[in-house]
Amino acid sequence: MTNIYIPEATENQSKITAGNISFVHYQEQDSFKNVRVVFNCYAISFVINGEKAVYRPADNTVVHTGEGIVLPQGNSIMAEHTLNEHQYSSILVFFPTSVAINFLNKYQLNTKTSATPDYIRFRQTNYLAGYIKSLQALIHDGQNLPYELAVNKVEELLLILLQSHRTQLIALLQSNAPSPAMQLKNVVENNLFNNLTLEELAFLAHKSLASFKRDFEKAYHIAPGKYIRERKLEIARQELSQGKNATSLYLDLGYDNLSNFSSAFKKKFGVSPKQYQLTNQVI
Repeated sequence: MTNIYIPEATENQSKITAGNISFVHYQEQDSFKNVRVVFNCYAISFVINGEKAVYRPADNTVVHTGEGIVLPQGNSIMAEHTLNEHQYSSILVFFPTSVAINFLNKYQLNTKTSATPDYIRFRQTNYLAGYIKSLQALIHDGQNLPYELAVNKVEELLLILLQSHRTQLIALLQSNAPSPAMQLKNVVENNLFNNLTLEELAFLAHKSLASFKRDFEKAYHIAPGKYIRERKLEIARQELSQGKNATSLYLDLGYDNLSNFSSAFKKKFGVSPKQYQLTNQVI
């Protein structure tokens, strides 16, 4: 699977650029495929039509029409598609770390939190709707935007988001780049039920497939595929003891059918899911 580098990949879209800041009207045909995306800068996306599935190293979400998302530099896996006869459409704002740092310094913003969010998802307010329309007008008119005005447009957007997501936004802007010490375990555990391939998990971990497998086995002393299967079965056992039935579990666990799930469960625990539930269900 080819990596897509943002914002370079938006060259064929309607856009205006001022220095290292870009405002883009992004449109594409419907696609349900996962795409590996490398963000070389901060990105804020407003979904106008359709929905965007976003997988990050520690979390994932779906951004619907009328919502937006703030993404830091780094790797994401995405799938964008429309829900009607029109193309998927969004307005994108790209800006570099230097703009983020200058914004934090200008308004003397700082947070002590050690937790950096993977993204910030938000609803588009009436004020933001007006902001988006102003960007659409600038883009479609092909305006030559002075760099100072482009910075002001980014700052206006950040100030709006600061009102509702202050701590998260400051933490995200303070994270100048993905941590090189990102934990492999978190990437795997947080994506257990997303049915991502090993290659996609390696991408989220900022590793090649070979180094991902090597580091995984070094950390877990087990092959990654086997670990993921056994980890899912352990979770299935817990769910069964809480009253959930196998019929509603197997699809969540990534099995094609109930028979395959039952066989795998029996091979690991010595009894079928139904037998296990009959003797171990918590009342």
